[in-house]
Amino acid sequence: MRRNLLIILFFLSTWVPSLQGQVAYTFGVKGGITLANQGYRITPIDYTLDTDPVPGPAVSFFLEPFRGAHLSFQLDLSYACKGSKTTVQGVTVNHLEQDRITVIEGEPALSRFRYLSLSPGARYRLGQGPLVPYVLAGPRLDLLLNYSSDSDYPLETQRGVVFGISCGAGVEYSLQKTGLFGEFQYHPDLSPVTNEEPLLIRNRMLSLMLGIRWMIPD
Repeated sequence: MRRNLLIILFFLSTWVPSLQGQVAYTFGVKGGITLANQGYRITPIDYTLDTDPVPGPAVSFFLEPFRGAHLSFQLDLSYACKGSKTTVQGVTVNHLEQDRITVIEGEPALSRFRYLSLSPGARYRLGQGPLVPYVLAGPRLDLLLNYSSDSDYPLETQRGVVFGISCGAGVEYSLQKTGLFGEFQYHPDLSPVTNEEPLLIRNRMLSLMLGIRWMIPD
């Protein structure tokens, strides 16, 4: 845990060089649903395992300390559940029946990775007025909270820290001191979730969030 805290502090120090004399211009909360999947690849034989996506919840608290007419910088602290569903197939060859191949479907196995994510990024508003679309992008750092799997062959080790990116778009309706918005994001991983060679597993996730933003006057 101490190592994870040091990584968070380093992550923040590289994003915001100084907060002297600054207060949050806006802050808020957002929540919604996610659709997560994983890429399984075995490197020596270049084999990719087919997986099915799994839905899950997500919630995020955010802070916006720097805001301009169009460009702003935002820090998100989020909880998300990632993973996938896999079905292992068994193949038999009957040589007595002219090498007839029989494929046996196994039971589906669900694996979940629960993360606390820290994501600083830039948000650019496409115009001004009460109803404004925007785009956003930035790096992401995932801290593993829990791993669970009902597979007969669960992963023995998982990385405690995974790096990725977040990008997306949304639209916000601004009132006097609040803003209501809907947001769609894509979250691919840049690093695998396990160091167990030759198996490489990477998370990817889509999120659809609704949120509210409170504005602090200058």
